[in-house]
Amino acid sequence: MLRWVILVVVVVSLTAAATVAVQYLPDPEAASKVPVVEVTGPQPEFVLEGDPIYDFGKMAKFEKATHGWIVKNQGQVPLEIRQYGSTTCSCTVAKPGLDEDKQPVTMVIPPGESNTVELGWHTEKDLGTDYSQGATFETNDPRNPTFKLSVRGKVYPAVEIIPPTMLQFPRISNEESHHAKFFVFSKERPDLKVTKVTTSKPDLIVGEIKPMTPEEAKQIKVEKGFTVDVEVKPGMPLGSFHDELVVHTDHPKQPDVKISVGGFVFGPISVTPERVRMTGVVGGEGASRDLILVVRGGKEIHFDVAEKPAKLDVSIERDDTATLKGRYRMTVKVPRGTAAGDVEGEIVLRTDHPAVRELKIPVSILISRSRTG
Repeated sequence: MLRWVILVVVVVSLTAAATVAVQYLPDPEAASKVPVVEVTGPQPEFVLEGDPIYDFGKMAKFEKATHGWIVKNQGQVPLEIRQYGSTTCSCTVAKPGLDEDKQPVTMVIPPGESNTVELGWHTEKDLGTDYSQGATFETNDPRNPTFKLSVRGKVYPAVEIIPPTMLQFPRISNEESHHAKFFVFSKERPDLKVTKVTTSKPDLIVGEIKPMTPEEAKQIKVEKGFTVDVEVKPGMPLGSFHDELVVHTDHPKQPDVKISVGGFVFGPISVTPERVRMTGVVGGEGASRDLILVVRGGKEIHFDVAEKPAKLDVSIERDDTATLKGRYRMTVKVPRGTAAGDVEGEIVLRTDHPAVRELKIPVSILISRSRTG
């Protein structure tokens, strides 16, 4: 009877030993990667409060932030923590961080106490809306030799404008008003305020600010924002124009946002062709080009050449006939001996016409030293 009891005890002991082995040995695939740690004697015990991933929600581009995690040592000896390897590109370890020689600083937490590990990150690059950055740390707790902390969220431009580049008025009359609109909003700060819109021609180009309608907000998929109605008033100078609207906001990261406005203006004075374009001009020989100015209604007016590229001569004379009134011929000359190079710019004419105070004609001329070919 005693022999059977002893045999049963041996079998039970072996079964328990086998169970312990299964609990502590890694699976066959991970056996070559994860070392078996034998824990003996007093040890530190790493405990992280909260989620290792911090979701900051929404942030603007060009912004910096820091978040801290509380780490406790529930062990019997001091807990050591330091940065392990490098962080992701736009994330830094604010604490414990690196020393002057770029070596990891060791944070020591006595038994029963706690400290804060901090990550800092910036959104200066165009990282898209799904932002995620982090860092890995190592400890002297054999049960938790490393741990990772990270931040995530959505990053948006501080202030956005649709259309984002330029507001176009392709071909408009200077005798009437013309309107176009754009939207201003902030996904990161839905309560953004637009205080005013300014231009370099406040008497000719103005912007009226209105809250977006629910339909407009739904169309561009934002909570709310503003619509800016841009009016180009009568009296704009004839020809191509380019201006810049400045949108003033209350966003601390981007108080001013700029959008270009451009187009072509026609009116009661027409120019044929609409620009001075000359190629193959030899500087030693010179060249000329005639343009015809026609005033609607055959009205007689006076032209002054207010501006022109320095290399050119410009003259204007009447070109009336018995049946065609209000015609003028403008001659643009490249004088003989003009140095080679590009001539880019515009000729600006001032007039005494009540609806056309200024007329702009683009210039593009290529001057070479000699003929090719």
